[in-house]
Amino acid sequence: MLPPLGRLISQHPWPFLLVALALVLSSAYYGADAMQRLHPAPGWEIRGSDSDRARQVLRERFGRDETAVVLLLRAQPGLAPDVEAPAFRHAVEGLVARLTRLPEVRAVETYYDSADARMRNAAGDMTYALVWLERGQDEGVGAYRRLRDQLVSDQLDIRVGGELATYVDMRTVLEREVPRVERLSALMLIPLLIWVFGSVVAALLPLVIGIFTVVIGTALLKAFGQLTEVSIYTTHVVSMLGLGLAIDYGLFILARYREELARGNPQPVVTTLRTAGRTVAFGGLTVAASVLALFLLPQRFFHNMALAGSVAVGVAMLTATLVLPALLAVLGERVNRLAVPLILRRHAEREAKRRWYAFSHFVMRHAVVVLLVTAASLLVLGTPLAHLTLGPADHKSLPADSESRQVMALLAREFPQARLVPLVVTVHTHGEARQDPALSGLYALARQIEAMPEVDRVVGLTRLDPSLSLEDYRLMYRFPADFPLAAAALEMFVRDDVSLMFVHYLPPPNSDAARALAQRIRALPLPVGIERLHVAGFPADQVDYMRALRAGVPWVITAIVGVVFVLLFLMLGSVVLPFKAVVANLLSLSATFGALVWIFQDGHLADWLGFTPQGQMDGTVMVLIFATAFSLAIDYEVFLLSRVKEASRSTRDNSEAVALGIQRSGPIITSAALLIGLVLASFATAQAVFMKATAMGLLISVVVDATVVRMLLVPATLRLLGRWNWWAPRPLMVIYWALNRDERRRPPS
Repeated sequence: MLPPLGRLISQHPWPFLLVALALVLSSAYYGADAMQRLHPAPGWEIRGSDSDRARQVLRERFGRDETAVVLLLRAQPGLAPDVEAPAFRHAVEGLVARLTRLPEVRAVETYYDSADARMRNAAGDMTYALVWLERGQDEGVGAYRRLRDQLVSDQLDIRVGGELATYVDMRTVLEREVPRVERLSALMLIPLLIWVFGSVVAALLPLVIGIFTVVIGTALLKAFGQLTEVSIYTTHVVSMLGLGLAIDYGLFILARYREELARGNPQPVVTTLRTAGRTVAFGGLTVAASVLALFLLPQRFFHNMALAGSVAVGVAMLTATLVLPALLAVLGERVNRLAVPLILRRHAEREAKRRWYAFSHFVMRHAVVVLLVTAASLLVLGTPLAHLTLGPADHKSLPADSESRQVMALLAREFPQARLVPLVVTVHTHGEARQDPALSGLYALARQIEAMPEVDRVVGLTRLDPSLSLEDYRLMYRFPADFPLAAAALEMFVRDDVSLMFVHYLPPPNSDAARALAQRIRALPLPVGIERLHVAGFPADQVDYMRALRAGVPWVITAIVGVVFVLLFLMLGSVVLPFKAVVANLLSLSATFGALVWIFQDGHLADWLGFTPQGQMDGTVMVLIFATAFSLAIDYEVFLLSRVKEASRSTRDNSEAVALGIQRSGPIITSAALLIGLVLASFATAQAVFMKATAMGLLISVVVDATVVRMLLVPATLRLLGRWNWWAPRPLMVIYWALNRDERRRPPS
């Protein structure tokens, strides 16, 4: 397929270029507001899980969410800094009156109507209010913005926190950071590209297709966002992966094209697509198929990452194999125009190739030692994995100057007893919750939960006041018109046969003890009158999240390994080399993950990199890095082994074929690693920890893979395996030759 495509592009390049130009211009116009059109929430919830069922009850039956917007309230100059002062109270009540007129505001709770001492700090100069919003289809972003418009006071200093505020602040950070790191990447890439290619024209071509990839990929995200929920977190994946891969693939294509030009090949585009184009196609398919394996996990976050990754890879592959060859067909020899002084550089290139050739022979002469030392070194680098702790991200993922992060830090310091992230228990009863036997069951259930040592207090229909007995509650709910407290409780906690309980606990929300508490509540024997219960809230979400990862990740790994094995066999005609590639990549990733744990979980380099350690690794980041880094490593594997295979067709000496393959691919792989590493390093400067950790993980993986693994571990194993490198069972070879008929007819390179 690729040789006919190469001939078509060589003969008619302009239609390809005009279509590409029209597509990128229309994509730039359409995708200009993509950030505003994408979903603000990451999508970590697991559909159908216990916490998700509780959340559905909250939204569908009670019209609210389990977490509120938190308003931190302090006096401005001129107002007495005393929450008990009449003027302070009057200012707060005036603010609440404005907020409750908003149709999306379901309820507002303050210190003054709850009389809860936990809602004022010890100094008495600060309080907070809880605002429950109806989130709607946009996850409450519109309601939140209208709420923010009303948070104006000449007496109160009002600052906003909570889960929804964190999402919106993260959107703001991404809207600011993604364009910044894209510009930084481009500015840093230009001089390096000029050095790699020695020509301004050649240097600009990979950057052009990189820009094409990002623009078209962003527009596609917006288009998919019209059909399903696509998170704003996907934008940095398209930018980072799309730009990096487009430049990598462009480098492979362009380097081979210039090599064919130097040979005097009359059809350089055809040969380039047949060789480097085939490598890029297989590499791109491998990366895309690997990230699509993330669809095996239940979280929408991973589905979004799979979508973004496959979009980025697919567009990068198409621009590199369609647009770039068309540009090369138009430019011809002019691709080397605007050359920088090349005398020293050409001498350096010749010396580099000789060094790669000599180095590969040195590695193969000491293959056993190199193999053992390299594998042992990678395993040692991976030792921090022994104390890996996984969990979801929290507000500390935001930059230190983000308002929502500052509010959550202030609340933790000034209101240590606030318990702002309770466990939410939705209880389904037999019959109406306000009547027996349901009411008796709720009373017994609340007492069971209160008896747990980690529980601070339970708030619900039968826990309004510790001094009230079950008989008191029966009387109150039989005549709610005579008891205002009972009427308010029924409105707050009951919808027919469903009742709410809020469980405030003592351990930190992200602790093992809090997660164990959520599991014990779920496992409680249900009293008479109770049909079932569901538990939501941060610790319960973590339990479901980790359970989903433990169940789904082995299938993801199996799928990725299977895809890599099949595609590498179809590319190389060997079952030994795919197995070797999988083992080498797993060793490389152990070192990568060990470094990530050492940096982000343990906090080493935190000051230098500018983030706050959370004491755990975001599991979503780890899974995303595994899928992406594993498949990226195959890109370099495919490029190296394809050149080794080409060399093996002209020599029967295995060591010589490996040395020639490394001599031809070593400089290109090193340059590709430098280029994509520069892109990843740019994204590692982002203030959002999610972006920083993802970029750093991929950067470490690329560096380790392109140096230690690809230039030490791989040549050593190729030397030791010898003729077994290209072995495959005869039935599989029949399939291989059927799909690669032109391989037999091709003359030696």
